Amino acid sequence: MGEKKSVFKMITALLAARVYDEYTTAKLEILTGRIEGPSEISKKERIVIQEIFSDYVDQVRKEGSIRFPSLGGAERVGAPATVKCDVSEFLGFGNTGPVYAVSVKGQPYALKIYSARQIREVMKSHGMFGLGGILQDMEESRGPGILSDLGKRVLARKPMGVYGRCKRMVRVHDVGLDANCMYVLMDLLAVDPIGKVDPRQMGGDNVDFVSWAVDCCVGLCNLHVEERRLHLNIRPEAFIKKAVTDKTRLPKYCFFHYPKKFYRPEAGPCLTTEFVMVDHLDTSVAISDKGPKGLMTIVSWPFAPPETVLQLLQVLRVHYDIYVEKARPVDNTLTIKLTRSQMDDIWALGLTLYQFLSGGKYPFGEPRSLVDMVNQILLTKFDFSPIEPPFRDLLVSMLEKDPKKRFSRILEGCPDKIRSRKVLAEALLYKLEEIGLAYES
Repeated sequence: MGEKKSVFKMITALLAARVYDEYTTAKLEILTGRIEGPSEISKKERIVIQEIFSDYVDQVRKEGSIRFPSLGGAERVGAPATVKCDVSEFLGFGNTGPVYAVSVKGQPYALKIYSARQIREVMKSHGMFGLGGILQDMEESRGPGILSDLGKRVLARKPMGVYGRCKRMVRVHDVGLDANCMYVLMDLLAVDPIGKVDPRQMGGDNVDFVSWAVDCCVGLCNLHVEERRLHLNIRPEAFIKKAVTDKTRLPKYCFFHYPKKFYRPEAGPCLTTEFVMVDHLDTSVAISDKGPKGLMTIVSWPFAPPETVLQLLQVLRVHYDIYVEKARPVDNTLTIKLTRSQMDDIWALGLTLYQFLSGGKYPFGEPRSLVDMVNQILLTKFDFSPIEPPFRDLLVSMLEKDPKKRFSRILEGCPDKIRSRKVLAEALLYKLEEIGLAYES
């Protein structure tokens, strides 16, 4: 690659030269550490979203309600074409906008808000993905009933197959769109994500930990196998705690070791608590879509796998050479696009489970800049000593920095029916079952 260049120098020079579109610029500015506020990247990401929606949040605080035109799910909540949501609580900012606890006709829901303008602008340069990708696809079809078709497309996600029946994904009840915002009305669950839950304070042991990890894998299997989509936004906030009864707690049997039952103590907390997956509508893309996607699909930088960070560095070096050192004029602003795959979801799930099983720790320090990400994710040897031995080998394979080795290590030891499908979420589920069944012996 020639002479090594400072990552910070490359980014700041490229931003000064106005090489990138506004959304790529915003994502890169987070990595420079120049945004005022908290030093950690993950917290700076929230600052950007807060600034976009500050006026909207103030307006909702004054009015106490939100109205949106339904795009096809009104019959599910017993509401008219315009849905009136009474706001009961502001739950905070997600990765794309504010989230509220609301009630419709006296029934509780969670309402997530997106910027319609931002969605359309991002799609132009960063590619079709997530809810916005569905919207753009519908608009390009230019057929009748575009808006109602959008609602039907989103709401068509019904539990199917063995994974879907376990309902490890949050149910969407309605979607809406007006000139300024897009709305998603979904199940309201406990607001604690898996990253804020200390399983030991819940009285959990390794049997409970296996069951909760299985919850996460089942949700990802549902998405990868049955919906044929990548999540691309896996992180602790993507798995929300849900209270259940022992009669509804599934799976009672193993998926790949059927008909053996999972062992659970009669009073174990895993009988009354499970975790369900949310947010995959934000950034998800079809598994069949092999095209590179813009940086807006990387919602949380610390959960980007090493191969994605390396792709970013390579693009930055090329652009720096062309537009800074050679001073070639920028005729049209550029978008950095990167290849995404199931390996992104597997890596991010590995980090999520590491945090869950270690009491909220990272296997590396929480990065504050791209330099930190390079040093900590690419160069640091991860410490797996906080992870209980039964889970250690599995997490070591999920957090293997070389994606080819990560792929082979996860499939290693799996039966042919899993190896031939090459869906790593299923391989993880198979190995978690083995860990759980080992406690019976």
